[in-house]
Amino acid sequence: MPVELDLPAIILSLLLLMVGISSIAFWFARWLAPRDLIQEKEPIPFWSIGWINFGIFICALIVGVFVIQSFGIKILNALDIIKLNPDPEKTLTADVALASILLLQVPIILIIFSLRRYYPLNFAGNFEHKKMAWLKALKKATPVFLRFLPIIWITSIAWNILLEYLRSAGIVEATPPQELVELFSSGGNPFLITCLALAAVFLAPYVEEILFRGCIYRFFKSQTLIPFAQFISGVIFAAIHGNLASFGPLIVVGILLAHVYEKEGSLRVSICFHALFNAFSLVLILLASHSTVIPVP
Repeated sequence: MPVELDLPAIILSLLLLMVGISSIAFWFARWLAPRDLIQEKEPIPFWSIGWINFGIFICALIVGVFVIQSFGIKILNALDIIKLNPDPEKTLTADVALASILLLQVPIILIIFSLRRYYPLNFAGNFEHKKMAWLKALKKATPVFLRFLPIIWITSIAWNILLEYLRSAGIVEATPPQELVELFSSGGNPFLITCLALAAVFLAPYVEEILFRGCIYRFFKSQTLIPFAQFISGVIFAAIHGNLASFGPLIVVGILLAHVYEKEGSLRVSICFHALFNAFSLVLILLASHSTVIPVP
């Protein structure tokens, strides 16, 4: 009887192997590079707005997003553009997920740029010293992403082991994956799933990097040492995602994004790093969901 090949599992295995080899190669190349070729970048400027203005900034974001999401979802439901599910036990649907993402990300970016435009003395300031072309930023972000990706994997494995121990000890309950992960793995309307993927790869990294690195990290950098600022911004970044299963790895991702932002001197590099991470995660979910032997992460 012929053996059926699990093509998604084979592709996934080859992909992980290529990433591992690439990571080792990039670390080795960096180790061999002369010190004078590893240029020291100018530090990212502080966001010295003080705690009062920072509190106003956070409150404006919370209130603005809450109001727009609350009314936006109801309006879209009344117009029959989306279908709200009255049963809280049911899984998230693609149309509600897409509407929620847009009604979260778009208001955040509008509020940030509105405060910077209309209250420049309190909220303006440069995110970086000079702009970098997107293609150049992507070229810089790609090898850095491949170098650090195994670190994220190791953190994820260690975090899962810790959670499993805490569950067995009765300290925490079962930790399901994020609803969006389940949504991507289960499939659905191809158009909506494609829109969700595009939002995850392009919109979310842009908005979240401006918020968490361009604003929150730079503020805490003005209040404490750089390592503490990176850690604090990473914890906030992970907590906002609201999922215990991914909390530990996302702290590391947040710290790495702040580190890349600081070292490369460009927010566009961290945006590209973030986009590569989200895109790679979606590819893993897609391959695992079509495999018969690999569980969906």
